Amino acid sequence: MPYSRNSRPPYAWAKKPLGNGLSPARRELAAALQSLCLLLLVAPESADAPTHNPTQGEVANQLKMSESALSRALSGQVLPRHRSVEMLFEAASAEASKRGIEVGVTLADLHQLHAKAAAEQNGVITTHLSADLESASRQLRAVRAENAQLRSAYEELRAEHDKLRQQASLKADSLRSLQRKYSVLQRKAASLGKRVSLLEAGSPAVPSDAPAATPLPVPHQAGDRQRTELDTAAARNVARRAETLYGGGRQADEVLALLRHTTDAYSPAETALLVVLLVQEGREDLAKDFLHIYGRDKSDREVLRTALELLKSGAPANAEALLLTAAETRKPYQTP
Repeated sequence: MPYSRNSRPPYAWAKKPLGNGLSPARRELAAALQSLCLLLLVAPESADAPTHNPTQGEVANQLKMSESALSRALSGQVLPRHRSVEMLFEAASAEASKRGIEVGVTLADLHQLHAKAAAEQNGVITTHLSADLESASRQLRAVRAENAQLRSAYEELRAEHDKLRQQASLKADSLRSLQRKYSVLQRKAASLGKRVSLLEAGSPAVPSDAPAATPLPVPHQAGDRQRTELDTAAARNVARRAETLYGGGRQADEVLALLRHTTDAYSPAETALLVVLLVQEGREDLAKDFLHIYGRDKSDREVLRTALELLKSGAPANAEALLLTAAETRKPYQTP
């Protein structure tokens, strides 16, 4: 049998080493394919040309596959197509029959080996797929658990957000209410200021039956700290005396007499400071009685000035109480 057209031994390309990692069926199938290749000869193109041992490329062309695919199939690296196995068997059987040589393997055997190798390959793929599926399932469960935690946290944050919005709404309502009250007090203060200005200018808007008005005290000059301190000291003195009378078990009449005398002797600024001090010391009842006496006995001009001083001292409720008392104790009158 002549050598091939290259310097290598005949059929060296068909004798591929089989790796240890091959499955049994694939190893056996690759060995059977190599034995079939050893039976192949290339027929001459003319009667004068000799037959020769085929190359790997020539066998690959005969089997309708690439040379690299044939090489991987012979080494067991890949599983060849079912039709390629049949074509190789048919070509090898024809050459063996011409030369009276036994093939050594049947087509049924090859079909069985191919089926086993395919089953093993599918099993490996299935195993890998099962492992990948299990891994994906674990990741999915972890993602779902994390998603549940995130949803729970989101619901908590949403509830907290709704609560904060509700609180903000309530505070906004309270702020608007305070702003309205402040606007009302500002208007009242402006109205009182106008009335005081009219009264000081000798406006005839004073009722005819109102008690004679006493001259207004000289208004405090800006920065008159000494006068302010005197007003505060005088107010504190009356507050202490009233507290002493209460603490000594004196009758309420004596305390009221002191307050009545105070209304005659104190200026509007001193009167406002006295009321604030009484409230600060917890004597709201005494402050209420004092405001009632003051609003009843004093003139409109003094009542208005004292109400202004109370507004300046941060006691709008007491200013309002004083004005209401004065209004209730006056008879209705018409302005000329």
